[in-house]
Amino acid sequence: MSEIKTYVESIFDELVAIRRDIHAHPETGSQEVRTSALIRAELEKMGMDEIQSPLPTAVVGLLHGKKGPGKCVGLRADIDALPVHEDTGLPFASQNEGVMHACGHDLHTTMLLGIARTLCHMRDQFAGTVKFIFEPSEDLMPGGARKLVAAGVMENPHVDAIFGMHVCPSENDTVGTLNLYKGYFTSAVDLIHMTVNGKSGHGSAPHTADDAIVCAGYLITALQTIVSRRVDPMDTAVVTIGTMEGGEAVNIVAGQAKMVAVSRYFTDTARNTVLEQAKRVCEGVGHAFGCRIDVDIEEGYAATYNDSALIDLVDEAVTAELGAEKVRHITQPFSGSEDFSFFSKLTGTPGAFMMIDAGHGDNCVSLHNGKIVFDETVMISGVSAMSRVALEYLKK
Repeated sequence: MSEIKTYVESIFDELVAIRRDIHAHPETGSQEVRTSALIRAELEKMGMDEIQSPLPTAVVGLLHGKKGPGKCVGLRADIDALPVHEDTGLPFASQNEGVMHACGHDLHTTMLLGIARTLCHMRDQFAGTVKFIFEPSEDLMPGGARKLVAAGVMENPHVDAIFGMHVCPSENDTVGTLNLYKGYFTSAVDLIHMTVNGKSGHGSAPHTADDAIVCAGYLITALQTIVSRRVDPMDTAVVTIGTMEGGEAVNIVAGQAKMVAVSRYFTDTARNTVLEQAKRVCEGVGHAFGCRIDVDIEEGYAATYNDSALIDLVDEAVTAELGAEKVRHITQPFSGSEDFSFFSKLTGTPGAFMMIDAGHGDNCVSLHNGKIVFDETVMISGVSAMSRVALEYLKK
C-alpha cells in the first residue's frame, strides 16, 4: 500500500467525524459561517502556511512544499448546502430544518481537508504550492466561483492548473471509482424569466380580457419547439419550465402569469440559439394573444471544459495510487452544471473536473434529493487520488 493511502486510512475516522459534523450543521449559500470557521480551525491545526478569506465565508489555504519554489496547483471544494428537508434517518442528520447537504458538499469539504492534511504531512516531498479553495455558494446562482476569481483567488501565487471533484450516486461495488471525460464535461446553464402581461377581466366575459394564463399555456408548448426545431440535432440542449404561477381567483381572467425556464447546453452555438429563439417565441406568442411578454435572461454557469493533458495526468496518478479499476473513462458528459467552470473560463487556467462514485446501490436517489445517502469510504479513494494528482502535477 502506498504512503498516501496508508496515511489517509490512518486519519479516516477523524475525517468521518468532521464530515458528520458538517452534515449535521448545513448552511446555505453565503451563510456558511459555522462551516468556514470549522475549515479554518482544521487548516490551522494541521499547520497550513497561510489562510485567506477572499470572501466573507470563503476559505483559501496555501501550502508551500519544502523542496523550494515551483508551480502552483489549485484544488477546489464547494461548501454550501441546499434548502432541502432531510429524510434519511441518519443519526447525524441535519439539525437545521429545511437545510441539507443533499449534493455531497459535506464530503467535498471533508475530502479537501483530508487532502490538505495529507499534503501537509508530505510537504518535505514536493516543490511548489498547493492552493486549497473552499468555495461558498456553488448551488446558489450566480455562485461563488466568479466572485472568487474577481477577488483574485487564482493569483498570488498564480494557479497553473486547477482540479475539482464531485460525488455521484452509484452501485456500491464501484465506490471510489473516478469518472473521467475529456472536453466539455458539465453543461452551461441559464435561467429565462418570463412575465406574461395581459388584461384581467370577469370570468364570465373572457372576450373583454387578454388571458395571461391561456397565453402562458401556449407559450410553454411553443418553447419546446426550440430544441426540436431550432437547435442542430447534432448539438444538444434542454429547455425545462421549472415554475409557473398566475391568477388571483377562479372567476377572474388572469392579467399576469410568470414562469421560469432553465436551459442547458454544451456549446455557445446552442446557447445563442436557445436564448434568441426564446425571446422570439415570447414576442410572437404574446402578440398572438394580445399580451406583452417580458423576458429576462439570468446568466448562470459556463460549461466546464476538461483539459486533455490534465485528464491524462489524473488517469496516470489514480491508476498508480489506487489501481486501474478505480478509473473509468465515460463516453458521455454530465448534463448537470457546475460553476467550477469559471476558474478556467475566466482565467484561461487549464482545469479538470471529475465525478467519483459514492454509492448507495439499490437505494440510489438523485443528487438534491432529501433521501440521498453516500458511502463515507469514498473519502479514502477521493483523498488518496487527489493527493497523488496534486503531487504528480507539481513534479511535472
